[in-house]
Amino acid sequence: MALVFVVDDDKVTGEGIAAVLAGENHELRVFTAPEDALEAGRVTPPAVTITDFAMPGMNGLEFLLALREITPETTFLVVSGQASVEDAVSLMKHGVVDVMVKPPRARLLRKALALALSQHELAAENRRLRLALRGRRDIKGVIGTSPAFEDVLRQVEKIAPSPSTVLLTGETGTGKEVIADAIHELSPRAERELVKVHCAAIPESLLESELFGHVRGAFTGAIRDKPGVFEKAHRGTLFLDEIGEVSPAVQVKLLRALQSHEIQRLGEPQTRQVDVRVIAATNRDLEVEVAEGRFRQDLFYRLNVLALRIPSLRQRGDDVELLAQHFLAREKARARREDLRGFDAEALDRMRAWHWPGNVRELENLASRVVALADGPEIGVADLPEAIAGGAAPGTKLLTLPAEATLEEAERFLILHTLDAVEQNKKAAAKRLGTSLATLYRKLSHYQQSENQDEPDPERET
Repeated sequence: MALVFVVDDDKVTGEGIAAVLAGENHELRVFTAPEDALEAGRVTPPAVTITDFAMPGMNGLEFLLALREITPETTFLVVSGQASVEDAVSLMKHGVVDVMVKPPRARLLRKALALALSQHELAAENRRLRLALRGRRDIKGVIGTSPAFEDVLRQVEKIAPSPSTVLLTGETGTGKEVIADAIHELSPRAERELVKVHCAAIPESLLESELFGHVRGAFTGAIRDKPGVFEKAHRGTLFLDEIGEVSPAVQVKLLRALQSHEIQRLGEPQTRQVDVRVIAATNRDLEVEVAEGRFRQDLFYRLNVLALRIPSLRQRGDDVELLAQHFLAREKARARREDLRGFDAEALDRMRAWHWPGNVRELENLASRVVALADGPEIGVADLPEAIAGGAAPGTKLLTLPAEATLEEAERFLILHTLDAVEQNKKAAAKRLGTSLATLYRKLSHYQQSENQDEPDPERET
């Protein structure tokens, strides 16, 4: 059912228009202030908006432009007793379907609404066709045909059009940034900027300024005004990587920004409105972080609106070969090593059998290594890192461990594979492993801390 906003500072007039247009195929909501309609539009975008022209605060054109920034596909009708010919021409140039004089005739009003609804549906259908023609395989960096990854792509296509916040979880190096790129590219904000921030790479003392900006003199060294990334991402998307590393003080301000769509630069008394879709990512289990008091529960709920877990590389089967060939082709071009044909069958067997603790990033680094060191023309087992080359015989399964693995590495490997087998159900995993749920949570927390300490390149998420 299509949603229709009626905006008129005269409540009687607004309700009268709604009464004339009441029907079974659309829902009507009446607002006496355009500001209230804007806030409602952030939550549920209307298909059509019928607005007065002369209103206190902002006129009909100003309201149109502000709402269109939030929901570009909304179509507009203007009903006014004060719009001049010049105003009407300007409104039509901005895509208004019709400008009618108050009081509009019921028949003409219904006809105009039917036309506006038709135009909205046509615009929505055109957008769906563009996305279908673009195809998800054309999204930069999205490579994989395994069932686990196909499921992720199906979810991406569903959540991309929504304005809601997204939380991406998964181990380090699984490709959360690539998925964030895909969500943005398939969203109505694709023409706007996708701004990325690696929260763990910025010192706590500077992170607040990076996020929200500052004014001159706010602190020592602040020699000029500087907008934060929330302002830079206005009308676009903001990707907050490693959100689990943010300090409690900054968490409070992030919560406020997500709740009120307002930010406040350091040293500035007034707030600023921002229209930003946030995609957050973390390799931590935020439910554990909340339980242990390191992450605010209310912020977690604000972030966890649309949750998407990115599978580890060991869950993706033959995607190892697809990704390996992709990275190899890229590195060959960079290094001008056209003499290299590819991996031989035995090398691919060893790579499929490896458990890839560093996930896609580890595989990408392997491609860089073999291109630099291999004699060619084919890359064999001898060209692979020792751990991978000795990790399995051809045709062995993923649960094979290298002989030199430590007890801690073997335990971690078994725990993570068990979680994969029970689809990340921690209670089921603890039962299968014969341990307590508290012990399992403690082990996972330890692995997360180790990953953060060992992460080689905090500026980049493959």
